[in-house]
Amino acid sequence: MVVMMVDIIRYEGLIMLKSKTPKWPASSNTYILLSDSEALVIDPGCGLDERAKLIENVLKKEEVKRSTVVLTHAHPDHMGAARFLRANVLVHEIEVKYARNPRLLSEPFNADLVKKILNIDFDLIEYFMGLCPIHPVDALQLPEKINFGDYEIKPILTPGHSPGHVALYLKHEKVLFSGDLLGEIMAWYSPGGGGVEGYLESLAKLERLNVERVFPSHGDVTSIERVEEERRVLEERERRILKAIERGIKSREELGRALFGEKWSFFTNVLILEGHLAEFRQDGVY
Repeated sequence: MVVMMVDIIRYEGLIMLKSKTPKWPASSNTYILLSDSEALVIDPGCGLDERAKLIENVLKKEEVKRSTVVLTHAHPDHMGAARFLRANVLVHEIEVKYARNPRLLSEPFNADLVKKILNIDFDLIEYFMGLCPIHPVDALQLPEKINFGDYEIKPILTPGHSPGHVALYLKHEKVLFSGDLLGEIMAWYSPGGGGVEGYLESLAKLERLNVERVFPSHGDVTSIERVEEERRVLEERERRILKAIERGIKSREELGRALFGEKWSFFTNVLILEGHLAEFRQDGVY
């Protein structure tokens, strides 16, 4: 199990618990938005006791009397520690069932498909528990708008990485908590999570917002210009796969190697490839 090291960075009305690395299995960044004696905790991170204690210590130091947890989505590096916090947990209605029963994550992770493609057998939850533990929480449905102190927060459905993934938009502050989109390391995507089409549509939604600062789940604070960088990655992957198909390459392994080299069989790389192939099948290309 990985020890979670963080930097504590303070902004006006906001505390960022920034993980030392954006790479899995590190926790997501955690954001604590403060208003009077209340706090909104965005993505508490992996289900480790030390992570929960760190959040509780920050809340105690800030004299917070009431807190609410908001999840951008129900993946282990975002929601695991929520179980240990004395707070209501909110997540998009699509993700509620995954938060309450993490074993159902095998659906958007397309676990059965990956096991069939790679001819392997593994337990997704056991894998998580050994690296970044996830625990069920009695999550509630995220409202269409969150009124928190002087803040008005709009959850925006942004699938691709996860079917009920949301970004949190503070219009008046021109701030976006982008979840796994727009991070230092681009999020993987899967057919079950919304696929390539869902990811591109999500990027288009975010691009239309008036945003000055983007607080991602992984890596440093960034800008909305990151949208174009991620769009280019998606388009470049599509071109590389299509070129391989035009050369007569058909097997998943060969197409995966054309895209990722020797790392083609890594779980999330298989999902990314399958996301593109699903789109090509729909268009009659593959």
